[in-house]
Amino acid sequence: MASLEDRIAALASMTSAQLRVEWRRHFRTDPPQVGRKLLALALASKVQEKELGGLRPPLQRELARLCAQYARRGELAIEPAATLKPGSRLVRNWHGEPHHVTIRENGYLYRDRTYGSLSQIACQITGTNWSGPRFFGLNKSAKRKSGRAKS
Repeated sequence: MASLEDRIAALASMTSAQLRVEWRRHFRTDPPQVGRKLLALALASKVQEKELGGLRPPLQRELARLCAQYARRGELAIEPAATLKPGSRLVRNWHGEPHHVTIRENGYLYRDRTYGSLSQIACQITGTNWSGPRFFGLNKSAKRKSGRAKS
């Protein structure tokens, strides 16, 4: 079997008729009335998905939620993700003790040790599994987003 790269490259040289045949084979539906380039791009995405795996379930659920929200409201309410730049510091008081984390290019510095994620640090501090971004106040809980107070 040809490599993934070869299969994707072959799509670029196919005619519109050939791409439509490939569309039917991969999607099992009639192709949309779009140009050859767009068909090739969509097919390349499908080939990659089959070879490398699709979106992870949490992302699929989030996309479905956003689609439903857009269908209901005609708009999306999305909070921008916090971007942390190297050199930034996060501070969290936990049981009366301040905890300082410095953002670095290669991870997060906490107590002279580099960690790969904020969740590892949150677990180190609390002794339980926490979402690091939530622990350090970088995102809000679902209850807060809906307007209900957290108890």
